[in-house]
Amino acid sequence: MWYERLPVLVGITIAALLGQVGVAWGWYARPLPWCLGSVTVVGLTFFFCARRLALLLACSALSLNLASFVLYQRLAPQLPATHLRNLPLPQDVTVEGWLFREPGRFPHRGWLYLEALTIWQGGSPQPASGKILLNVRSLTKPWQYGEVVRAPLRLRTPRNFRTPGSFDYEGYLARQEIYLTAFLWEDAAIERVGWQGSWLPARLESMRRVLGHFFSSHLDEQTAAVLRALIVGDEGGVTKELRTAFSRAGVAHVLSISGLHIGLVAMASFGAWWWVLGRSRYLLLRFVMPKLAALLTIPPVLLYAGLAGGNVATWRSVVMVLVYLLAILVDRQEEVYRSLALAALLISFLWPGAALEISFQLSFLSVLSILLGMEHFSAWWKQLRPPTPGVPPSWRERACHWGTAYLAVSVYALFGTAPLTALYFNQVSVAGLFANLLVVPLLGSAAVLLGLAASGLFFLHAGVASWVLVGAGWVTHAGTWLTMQIGTWSWAAFDVVTPTLLELSLGYGCFLCLLYLSFPMRTGAATIATYGLPVLLAALAVDTAMWVQDRYFRQEMRVSFLDVGQGDAAVVELPGSQVMVIDGGGFASNEFDSGEAILAPFLWSRKIGRVDIVAMSHPQLDHYGGLAFIAERFAPREFWFNGEQSSAQRFARLWTALEHQGVQRRPLCRDAPDIALPEVIVQVLHPPCQPTGLNTNNASLVLRLSHGAVDVVFSGDIEAVGERELVAAHDGIASEILKVPHHGSRTSSTREFVAAVAPQLAVASLGHLNRFGFPAAEVVRRYEEQGSRMVRTDVEGTVSIVSDGRNYRRETTAAEK
Repeated sequence: MWYERLPVLVGITIAALLGQVGVAWGWYARPLPWCLGSVTVVGLTFFFCARRLALLLACSALSLNLASFVLYQRLAPQLPATHLRNLPLPQDVTVEGWLFREPGRFPHRGWLYLEALTIWQGGSPQPASGKILLNVRSLTKPWQYGEVVRAPLRLRTPRNFRTPGSFDYEGYLARQEIYLTAFLWEDAAIERVGWQGSWLPARLESMRRVLGHFFSSHLDEQTAAVLRALIVGDEGGVTKELRTAFSRAGVAHVLSISGLHIGLVAMASFGAWWWVLGRSRYLLLRFVMPKLAALLTIPPVLLYAGLAGGNVATWRSVVMVLVYLLAILVDRQEEVYRSLALAALLISFLWPGAALEISFQLSFLSVLSILLGMEHFSAWWKQLRPPTPGVPPSWRERACHWGTAYLAVSVYALFGTAPLTALYFNQVSVAGLFANLLVVPLLGSAAVLLGLAASGLFFLHAGVASWVLVGAGWVTHAGTWLTMQIGTWSWAAFDVVTPTLLELSLGYGCFLCLLYLSFPMRTGAATIATYGLPVLLAALAVDTAMWVQDRYFRQEMRVSFLDVGQGDAAVVELPGSQVMVIDGGGFASNEFDSGEAILAPFLWSRKIGRVDIVAMSHPQLDHYGGLAFIAERFAPREFWFNGEQSSAQRFARLWTALEHQGVQRRPLCRDAPDIALPEVIVQVLHPPCQPTGLNTNNASLVLRLSHGAVDVVFSGDIEAVGERELVAAHDGIASEILKVPHHGSRTSSTREFVAAVAPQLAVASLGHLNRFGFPAAEVVRRYEEQGSRMVRTDVEGTVSIVSDGRNYRRETTAAEK
């Protein structure tokens, strides 16, 4: 039976991972009902089926319950009375705490990880607890791990953008036990008042800083940034352009210290110890050399992990390597699948929710794909070139074998991780198939070994270390240059829409079936694959047909007002297949692109890979900030705007992207004829064509989309002056849906305008707890007095209006409040 071949450890691990994934999706096994149900099932299985199956079920049930419990305690914790999360938030307080992690430094921002010790309220200090992520726009002082600091902060709770496809920021921080955030424009208000920390982490962080300065003082900026990322885990100097090139080339994993780097250090250390110790006859006779070398490999691995910053992803890789070294010590090195399962089990309990991290998933799936694939490769190679008894293979045969195996590893890793990169990054790198063969030996091996050698020598003889560092710099420069060249190729990577979990499961199922069917020897798994593959392919075909029908042949119009914070962005899916984007949100930070982080993931989650029309109401950052990314990646046909441009650098990026993509730029004004789109008529209500001296807000492009009897007005940031101009110019602008002007500002939504539009539904797009106090209370009252229902993206998340031309329905991503 299948359960007789399934190792208990693997079953326990699968149950633990499923338990934590279930908690992340909102399901939690309540202890008492779950335990009673588990005992009942296990008891029935024991008496009526098989004892081994009962044991497997009992262990799996216990593992699932424990794993879900530990993650649930992170996501919904019982906090102590002193925890700052218990305060009514947001709230302004003075906090004193210590930096429990080394600060994160990036070109236009920085992060301080602060654990509270004391707060001041009403002038008196009180004990406090809780971890805070402090985002500082300009981090200029040399803050270090262990320092005690004091700062006036406005504490907030982390909040996700409630737009489908957006990153789970709340969950990401909660898994690190961070439940509070704060923001400062600069660190001048932060006062250093003491020091608290452990000696060893402080010493390692000091070494990291010294080595980072050593690299920067001897190498050019880009090479030093890459080498700092490879050796000391400092990715702050890696530019966005360079990271994009690595991603397109399919070698982004090289930049983050992970299993590749930890494994390389482990192998190099293991081989070095074996070679050195093997010189001693006494040690050869007294000890089992592989076990002794494995034992002595542990300290260098731990030292490198600490030197690399000791982040969670690095320590997860360390656990994987240590489990395999342990397998060598207990003579179980052949049981690689059990070792992999044990590593995953330990990680899921040491770092609850690790299974939800992309680095964990990529690491384990790539290793699992390589293991399964190389089993097939070995069997295939033996059949293709059967060994001759007593005759060793020639050097040509060995070279051919190793070269082919090296290529096979890259192929299996690509197939194993491509669905995940499509899910998380909406990109599949074709170039990664051969780029890994070239770049990994340079940056993932030679540069790391030379960089580590230079780092070790630096503390012995700086002069010799400098010469070795020059060699490491040459290799790093060559690998970086090669990666950037590959990343510029137009076919290096292509964008894909977001696969659903069903599609992901079907894809991996087909991959496994093809893998087992290609085995030279027929096995039970191959027999199952013979029948399973047609079923999986049929299911995949049905799924594809369903979303193609919905995407390209839809009968309804869908208007989605996205939660993009303090800004505007809407996606209009017209009947048929055309898509229109109206405004793109935007933030002051150069590091956060609302188009890349919010708008594009939403489009991809809706299976939209191309946008036909992009419209910008007016050139203010909170309306056009995300449109450059859309222009660069979604190949729009037309760009509609009010004719006004901006001299801002971010607007220049948008204009350049439109020119580069050959997008037709179409200025619109009130006298323009109505525009006919599939089953939808677009009427330009504003601005007037003749110059009137209106300011940027009042000159906003105002559009009215009519789908049968359902009208939707997009009003931009039009204010009282523009509203009067608009109402006077049109006899009838009554509409069912209105995008509330200027986010609900008191300078807009005059009584005359609200009465003229008379919306049934008024949608206000605004940021959660925004500093402007939007929407203004008097504006809310005006819509209520008109009989309109106001909905807000900061409360209900993304608001979607689905129209069949006669009626409409409203959908939101958050429960109504």
